[in-house]
Amino acid sequence: MVSAEPGSKLQLFEQTSQYRHWRFTPETLETLRAANNKQGVDRVLHALREEAHMDDQSSRISEATTNLLSPFEELQLINHYLQMIVRTITALARKYRETNMLRPESINNIKATAINYMKRFYLHNVVFDYPPKNTMLTCLYLATKAENSFMKIEDFIRPLQDAEGRKGGKVQTKSDDILDLEFVVIQSLQFELAVHHPYRAAYGFFLDMQPYYDVAVLKTAYDRTVHFNDISLFTDLVFLYQPSQIALGAFKLAAKEVDIDIDVYLAQRFDARALEVLFPILEDIQDVILGFKNTTTNEARAIDRKLILCRNPEKNPASMLYKKKAAEQADTPYVSDSD
Repeated sequence: MVSAEPGSKLQLFEQTSQYRHWRFTPETLETLRAANNKQGVDRVLHALREEAHMDDQSSRISEATTNLLSPFEELQLINHYLQMIVRTITALARKYRETNMLRPESINNIKATAINYMKRFYLHNVVFDYPPKNTMLTCLYLATKAENSFMKIEDFIRPLQDAEGRKGGKVQTKSDDILDLEFVVIQSLQFELAVHHPYRAAYGFFLDMQPYYDVAVLKTAYDRTVHFNDISLFTDLVFLYQPSQIALGAFKLAAKEVDIDIDVYLAQRFDARALEVLFPILEDIQDVILGFKNTTTNEARAIDRKLILCRNPEKNPASMLYKKKAAEQADTPYVSDSD
């Protein structure tokens, strides 16, 4: 819960790759995202200039320049598609509820793992290169495997294609769009696929608190804690704090709604020195959860329209530059390192 003192034995979570490689300060996250955005913008403009030499469409450069996304707009668009993960896994669970393909108890972990994958992915990539729709689906499909709920790609995309067909539009979701991106995502995750969430910790606190409070009231608080844990997934809390800390911050929020004083429990479980460190962390977690705002559909559509105009043509299969480079690569003979 509270980090170990230097030289003392590490807690279990402190031994994980999530703790070692995916923890940041707010300032580091802001700097990292700004640098990624700038590099992405530079790649877009360079690729557009290269494409302009091919078809004399220099006007596209001006059009893209006036529509380039800021780091904040990237985050807004990503957050919208994080919400789509929830809708998609809900649709899949509804489609296959009569089978054992997606066990009800696995849904929360699949959802949380997919969201975490996508958030990690865009710490090292930008939406100019990888638009979030396909990234979202790839992260979700990968999460089903990581959480031991593997399904065939045909079963995964069928409900999505059915939904597109019911809307009367062209079926856009194709298995290759997901599978072709899978290795890129895994590379960006540094091949670290294990993700730890606040759900298990929250349930552990629920059990541990039962001797201190009325169990029926505590159960109501626990149900609300799960809701607040859901919200936390869409924030940067996963990069800032341990899952047990997030769970306890969410529990404090829920406890206030049912007039439970969690501090009574904390005073029994932690010493004064640990609480001095823990309380500011829990306050910050509560503030972040309460302050979270979803990207609205209209906001996401507006940003998506801008992205169409400033997408990197080198990564866009529909662009002339992409097709040219793909053809050049196909014509390049393979030379073995041993030759």
